[in-house]
Amino acid sequence: MKQSIINFPYFWHVYNELAYLTSGLPLLGNNIMRGKKFYNVSFQTRQLDSFNEILNLLYIYKEGKYVKTLKPELILYMNYIVLAHWIQGDGGKRNEGITLCTDSFSLQEVVLLINIFNIKFNISPTIHKEKNNFRIYINKKDLMKIKPFIEPYFVNHFLYKIN
Repeated sequence: MKQSIINFPYFWHVYNELAYLTSGLPLLGNNIMRGKKFYNVSFQTRQLDSFNEILNLLYIYKEGKYVKTLKPELILYMNYIVLAHWIQGDGGKRNEGITLCTDSFSLQEVVLLINIFNIKFNISPTIHKEKNNFRIYINKKDLMKIKPFIEPYFVNHFLYKIN
């Protein structure tokens, strides 16, 4: 996991939840984007055989490398905790709703996610195209429907995304 130093409260919360699975203490790092230096913190989990189930759910091995994908079995793992962390880690407040970044997924995979959200959370997100990417938008009405179930898993630092 890697997060900007600005998001350290969320990073620390996740690290404390998963510390027993990590290979060491968090690391400080930096990178340059658009000519500006940014600082980050990261940690890695140990390489445990039990993680292969998650790996195989989200990646396929193709032409000598792992390629991100989504499989229908994801429905078995999707819950309010997953959604809360997705919003905190890779979601953004948009108008009065939430946009989930799904840039690395195909349109077919984004449709699969929308169907999973519809079945698991009884909401009807829409697809928004930004540049050449498809993203999921959860409107205000649906956000208010799921908010009581995801809010307990939010750190104060990111509550602005759902308030």
